Amino acid sequence: MSIVHARLSISPSGHGYAASASTRIETDTVPLSVEGSHIIISSVILIVLTALWTCMRIWCVKQSGRGFVIEDGLSIAAVILFYGLIATDFVMVFSGGLGYHVNELQEWHLVRLLKAVYAHQFLYVASLGLVKISVILMFMRIFFAGRCQFAAIAIMALTIAWMFLAILVELLLCHPVRMNWNLQPPDGTCGDHKASFAAVGIVDVVNQLAILMLPVPMILRLEMQMRYRVLIVCIFAVSFLTLIFGAIRLYTALQIEFNDLSYTAVQTTIYGAGEVGIAIIISSCPLLRPLFDKVFSTSTSGNSIWDKGGTEASISSRNRKTARSSGFTQMNESQDNLELGNIGAHRNKRNTIVTAGRRPPSTDDEDDSSIHRIVVVSETIVSRDQGNL
Repeated sequence: MSIVHARLSISPSGHGYAASASTRIETDTVPLSVEGSHIIISSVILIVLTALWTCMRIWCVKQSGRGFVIEDGLSIAAVILFYGLIATDFVMVFSGGLGYHVNELQEWHLVRLLKAVYAHQFLYVASLGLVKISVILMFMRIFFAGRCQFAAIAIMALTIAWMFLAILVELLLCHPVRMNWNLQPPDGTCGDHKASFAAVGIVDVVNQLAILMLPVPMILRLEMQMRYRVLIVCIFAVSFLTLIFGAIRLYTALQIEFNDLSYTAVQTTIYGAGEVGIAIIISSCPLLRPLFDKVFSTSTSGNSIWDKGGTEASISSRNRKTARSSGFTQMNESQDNLELGNIGAHRNKRNTIVTAGRRPPSTDDEDDSSIHRIVVVSETIVSRDQGNL
């Protein structure tokens, strides 16, 4: 496409600058407007919440003894990029005049605003993309094995493709790149920004919906205590806020008027930061079981989506069936150290024999009893020592 960039209409001689120079803000730092205050307040709240949830995640990982894995590193990197995104929001408000109408700002305010908007787009895509990949890797580690991983890998490929799409659109839409913030007579061309927003936003919403639906079949088959079941429902309910924020951001981006960008882009900025911030918070929630148990002063039983080792694997009804029919009986310490009569008058010897083969059918087996099994037999031989009473 070779249409003139819509942002170029906000030049001193164009529409929106009809007001006299005396009515425009002349200070280097733009006073905080009502609309700008909404951005600052929401940004501060998101900074506090994401920092809190990230600290809780790190604490719970250390408590579990699991050790840091790749999704933890991606999540922390996403948080760092998110703080960079919030920094661009502050620049847009205090240096670029976001929240004011174009005819209230100086030209150099608008140049700063457009440069910050350009950086904001890259940070938004990078931060949200890393959160998505982190969540998918967590789901793969917890729930999926074998062929079930193909669905997760496909969604991860879609996520990476979405990141490349958004970055390439931002890099190639205007030529040369300075056209993204140039307010002088145009010396280049740009594509249709609204069409690019629509393409990137639609893929984003579809991608988020696929990620949210990915673990649902496995979660529905889990057996867990009621408090954990309620917790899982709450996590998924809040997770849909990310999807909702993404859809609203797409809608507000399509409503932007480029001849008054500094005022009409406020809602898009708020919902964009909210989408990424909520995604970071939600991605940490499934890992907070140690903190959850500590708050409610309950001991863990392993019947939830988390186990005692801090990993998030679950014992489903199918796993219980397999464990019951395998022929093994779990013994605790008191059962293992059984009293053997008069200690000192007897000597015991324990032999363990391991064989592999077919086991005869048993009425206790609910699954196929003809499968090959490993049978462990423990034998205790008790004898009386001569001369020891």
